[in-house]
Amino acid sequence: MEERIYDYWVATLQDGYIGKLADIADAAGGAASLYEMSGRELMMKCGISEGLAAYISENKRDTGLLEEEYYSLGAKGISYVNHTDMDFPQKLANIPSRPYGLFVKGGLPSELTGSVAIIGARECSEYGRLMAEYFADRLAKNNVQIISGMAWGIDGIAQSAALCAGGKSFAILGCGVDITYPAKNRSLYDKLCENGNGVISEYAPGTRAEPRRFPPRNRIISGLCDVLLVVEARAKSGTLITVDMAIDQGRTVMVVPGRLTDSLSAGCINLLYQGALPATGVEAVMEQLEIKGQKSFIKAARHGKKGNIAEPKSRDIPADLAEVADVLALDPKSAEQIAQEADIRLPDVLKMLTRLELEGLSKEISPGYFVKAVDLIRV
Repeated sequence: MEERIYDYWVATLQDGYIGKLADIADAAGGAASLYEMSGRELMMKCGISEGLAAYISENKRDTGLLEEEYYSLGAKGISYVNHTDMDFPQKLANIPSRPYGLFVKGGLPSELTGSVAIIGARECSEYGRLMAEYFADRLAKNNVQIISGMAWGIDGIAQSAALCAGGKSFAILGCGVDITYPAKNRSLYDKLCENGNGVISEYAPGTRAEPRRFPPRNRIISGLCDVLLVVEARAKSGTLITVDMAIDQGRTVMVVPGRLTDSLSAGCINLLYQGALPATGVEAVMEQLEIKGQKSFIKAARHGKKGNIAEPKSRDIPADLAEVADVLALDPKSAEQIAQEADIRLPDVLKMLTRLELEGLSKEISPGYFVKAVDLIRV
């Protein structure tokens, strides 16, 4: 049986011993040698514990079954990339506890293009939603790849916005790439598997989503990015696990500032206090990408004089709608409040809000409550 299939077998063990397998296989003399060793030999030659040796031995499968599993990946639209392959992401090659291999639906991020991981709260606020859309939209239009975890909330919002902007996005899952998690992000999952985007996991196909599998996958999210951008996070948030991993990996951490009284911004404010950089706008993020060495792609993204990051053209607001548009904010306002602030009759305001929403310039987030749309945000 070819070495490649033994490598595949080792990769299927990643669920139990994240980050140790490459060193163990090297000590054994390769994946095939590892497969052939007894539990006692594994302990003596590879210097591993009895429990780990037992785990490896118990998970050996008939070589015929392994071949069948490996060759069935292609029929499922899944490719396997080993840590020794030329196309294995170099950003992951030297991170602590690097994955032995990756399972991929779609493609992998380009090594020649800047990448920003956008992460944050699952139960985000409308402010968080708009900020995720704003940064993902603008960065994607500047040729920046968006990395995230396809989770409900900030992750999925950012990835959807990047795809809508015509950009590239890649999701790192805490389950097999053949499983859509969360299920309500099925439409996003399908789009991420197409057109040069990708869904990636170190877990073998068929591996179900369980809470213990998500913290380890976060090191791949941070590992694949140049800049990690936190949009919203509570004081005690799983998002902060990814931040710690990014710091260990030498990645730049940036934070979208929030209000002091907002619990969803408490984690962000703490990160700023600890030295994270404030994401005051898309240009601030682009400047950090340039510092990280992405000069060639930054140069291509610039228009006009140096320092002028490409921004989408401003949307023209019809003159008769400007008074209402000016009152809209990132925080929801009722139609009555908008009418009062604009000093316009409520029936007229309702008509104007309908027109603004049709133009994509406002959004009704709940019955009778409206916010400014992404195209009106100027950070």
